[in-house]
Amino acid sequence: MVTTAADGEATLFARGSDNTLYRRVHHQEDDSWSPWTSTGGTAAGDPATAHDLNKRPSLFVRRADGHLWVQRQNADGGWAAWSDFGTPPNTTVAGIPAVVANDNTYSSPSPNAKGFVQGNTDGRLELFVRGADGHVWHRVQKAPNGTSWSKWEALPGTWAGSPTAVVGGDGRITVFARKDDGRLRLTAQKKPSTSQSPLPADNWSAWTEIGTGYTGNVAVAVNIRKSGAKLQVFGNRNDGHLWTVTQSQPGTPAKPAGVWAAGKKIGPAVPGRPVVVTHTDGRLAVFGVDAENRVAYRTQTSSASGTDPNGIWGAGWRALDGEKVQSVAAYSAQRGNSVAFDVFAVGKDSDTLYQRSRLSLGDRDGSREDVWLDWTDLAPIGSGPCSGPGSLDCLTIESADLKGMALSLENSLKPDTAITRDPYRGLPWQQWSLRPTDDKFGAVTIVNRSKGKCVDEDDDVLGPYHLQLADCDPARKQQMWFIEPVLPANADKGTQTASVFRIRNRFDTERCLTALAADVWPHTARKVERIECDTDSDNDHNTWRLGNGGATAPGVLNVVLKQAAARCASETSANKCEFVALQQPSAYRAAEGCVAGRVLYNQSPGRDAEYYISWSHTTGTQFTFGRTVGMSIEFLSTEFSASFSWLQESTKTEQVQVHVPPKQFGWIEIAPVLRETIGYWKITLDGHTWTVPGHNVSYAKDGTNGATTFTVARTAKTPPNSGHCDS
Repeated sequence: MVTTAADGEATLFARGSDNTLYRRVHHQEDDSWSPWTSTGGTAAGDPATAHDLNKRPSLFVRRADGHLWVQRQNADGGWAAWSDFGTPPNTTVAGIPAVVANDNTYSSPSPNAKGFVQGNTDGRLELFVRGADGHVWHRVQKAPNGTSWSKWEALPGTWAGSPTAVVGGDGRITVFARKDDGRLRLTAQKKPSTSQSPLPADNWSAWTEIGTGYTGNVAVAVNIRKSGAKLQVFGNRNDGHLWTVTQSQPGTPAKPAGVWAAGKKIGPAVPGRPVVVTHTDGRLAVFGVDAENRVAYRTQTSSASGTDPNGIWGAGWRALDGEKVQSVAAYSAQRGNSVAFDVFAVGKDSDTLYQRSRLSLGDRDGSREDVWLDWTDLAPIGSGPCSGPGSLDCLTIESADLKGMALSLENSLKPDTAITRDPYRGLPWQQWSLRPTDDKFGAVTIVNRSKGKCVDEDDDVLGPYHLQLADCDPARKQQMWFIEPVLPANADKGTQTASVFRIRNRFDTERCLTALAADVWPHTARKVERIECDTDSDNDHNTWRLGNGGATAPGVLNVVLKQAAARCASETSANKCEFVALQQPSAYRAAEGCVAGRVLYNQSPGRDAEYYISWSHTTGTQFTFGRTVGMSIEFLSTEFSASFSWLQESTKTEQVQVHVPPKQFGWIEIAPVLRETIGYWKITLDGHTWTVPGHNVSYAKDGTNGATTFTVARTAKTPPNSGHCDS
């Protein structure tokens, strides 16, 4: 499960083989992951999470004793101790909890004097869970961000599986549950609850049946249309297929269940609950695991409408090859000025967690191939920083040519011992960290984890320039290093990412970390030296693998990227970073549109209002650097933008008048023109050139290849669920 923390960074929760619940945090700035950290608790099923009004998440799990437990994030970003949330009266918890945040924006939008909607005005969490007695029970926070909750209340009937809950655009909660015989039913609030009345009497509608033959728990999405918020359900049925069914008319306080259209079969059944995420333009994407144990997905080509309540699904299923998996989670992830997806999957026969990132969203008809980076091994769930391929804080530095030889120490008991290349045996002193420095060009130090000391030159007046451990000195350039990718001579520059690297010395970039195959006087083969990188000796080997088991540790290319950008941004004429385009597909208009500017609300009970909505649309380029999304490197973005005349101007300011009926919301949606380029980055530093494959998605000038920006003013009784263009 993935959620966002209060600071906006993604937090991933996963259950290990020992049922301990672990978390990792994704740091957007450098696209890196924290080590696995135990939450301090166990779980007997999947966790559930929701955000308080203060944007901090709370985590709910069922434990083996049938109790619910909760853990909340603190204001400082840390996490409080687990607390026992108890059980419903006279029973225990049997299913996976569902938790939602109440949203009273519709009934009390609290706009400011200009009509701008200020956001959620309630934010109390409400939790639903099936008890061992078969009833669906719920309770709600008495106040936003509070720790006091209402008493438990049971909804009528007995049920199988776990309930699903969702908040509609008018703030009312709808709950879906399945009977033992597969009949899917829903109940909805007649009005939203409040802090003053957290459990209003007779507030739930009678259960309404919307389908039969369902075999598992369902997922629900919300479509915001002019007529209001329409719910769309996804679930497996006993015919072996995945189905979706959508409201043709939204629920209202008078008719809480709404009206439901006929269902639509959209694919083969997927293990467990399907995973549904929403594009910024409102289209839905469904993820699951296919019969060949691959992550597979299907994207709407157009979201739900009056003529197509379930949306149009013109594009077929696509599989992400490369890893066999047993489960999948998906997350809407920031990609520069737009949003795509990160996918996480647990290996089929292991606890290894894998990540794969999607760069672009494609066009309306879904025919365009989406941009997926390679799978990244995030190591077994709950393992340490040295597990799997390792991390920047713990990796093996192994010679690419001298098989089995890794960076090591001559005498592990001596504090300032010589650096050697020895057979790798997984010893503690053969583990290293690449640590950042304050160097303006992003050079890193190589620190021995067991000693806490840095690789340094032994200050020989004459060569050979042997290396040794020394106290880390933040001002000493002899301890600093640049990482340079090395591709085979016949490599495909547009697709192949380097798996071996040269390690150039910051003090003298002509010299590299070098291992010798054999003794050659006055050189001792075992001792590692700093030798000219462009050596013509067959005895000198200066290419290395930075990771464990031959894999590259996640984050290494981020180091390379930052160093390249910093050095290319310098005034040194010998340094240049440029993108070489091998393919430039035609520009296209992004599907439907994202919200531009602010959402407005007409507070008048009986008078139309005219609002002007203004926004500045800044050009943006999402680019990849090998397997790294380089969204945070401004210099490379600038260099790329200067190379292509079809790119949109730096800033485009627009204003549109919106006619908003009384007690309705108004906003602007735009569908910008996008264009992709496929090729490679050509990096020249101090006269040395290397390449890394890249793929870019950029805003293009209006009219490029005949594609034009689409702008439309929208009004509705409920606020939009499409993402903001600058979110």
